[in-house]
Amino acid sequence: MDPIFAFVENSALAEWIRGSESLLAFPGIITLHAIGMGFLAGGSAAIDLRILGVARSISLKAMGRFLPLLWLAFGVNAFSGTLLLIAYPTKAFTNPVFYLKLCLIALGVWLVYYIGATVLRVPDAEQKTNDNKVRALAVASLATWVALITTGRLLAYTHTWVLLGVKVNY
Repeated sequence: MDPIFAFVENSALAEWIRGSESLLAFPGIITLHAIGMGFLAGGSAAIDLRILGVARSISLKAMGRFLPLLWLAFGVNAFSGTLLLIAYPTKAFTNPVFYLKLCLIALGVWLVYYIGATVLRVPDAEQKTNDNKVRALAVASLATWVALITTGRLLAYTHTWVLLGVKVNY
């Protein structure tokens, strides 16, 4: 894997992301990633809390209108996350927390899709909030987003390697 990491780390794009003074490089990408996560996790949490009984005056059908925004936010995060990965592939791929984050992303995205398809877009959506399975999905979704944000933040502090040959001594 080292030759692949070296190839990516030494690419012009990776070096620009890591070393450019432009606000469009690392600072802009990490900001875009945080904003995308805010919309994705925040929007999903709003839907989950509504399923759990918060703000009952807002219909689940109305909450379903946020789904396209959540998918857009996921696209923004996939794009910005890929750029961050290009900047530091060794740092990410040698960190077990990164793989946990990938699993949590898959689970979180699946939960957004599943809740959208089985709860928000069905005629009897309001009655579904009384279903224990649906409520468990909402709780699982909330827990997944909290865990995902936590693992994302831990990536900055749990790595051993920054770049190939650059080891961190804590």
